[in-house]
Amino acid sequence: MIRVSCDQNANLKRLRRLETEGRIELYATNIEGLRETRRISDERKLPPLAVYDSEHATYGNMVLAADDNPWSRILKLIGRSNMADAHHFETHIRHGHDVFVTSDRDILDHRDRLQSEFDTKIMTDEELE
Repeated sequence: MIRVSCDQNANLKRLRRLETEGRIELYATNIEGLRETRRISDERKLPPLAVYDSEHATYGNMVLAADDNPWSRILKLIGRSNMADAHHFETHIRHGHDVFVTSDRDILDHRDRLQSEFDTKIMTDEELE
């Protein structure tokens, strides 16, 4: 089974259909609108990394990590203004999922470098389907 992490802007309707068909397991970082959606089961909503000055790492909804986590390398590649995207992608890397699904240009514009550096796949929901 392909374990898929999704970004906030991914087509959840399409991804849920793929999950219902038994083709993927769907996971998300428990921030932004993904916190509220019922399209992803609560046990597959994963807490973000605790990052100082991040509005997404809130008390009771974050995890601590060792110093050698990929956070700073992700931010260096996609830019500090894309902190939510970095949370989504870092959670994907931390959990070792197979594919990160997004339609966000901040990630897709750096796809080759991110895939190479973190040994993962990044796709749009159309590409995954």
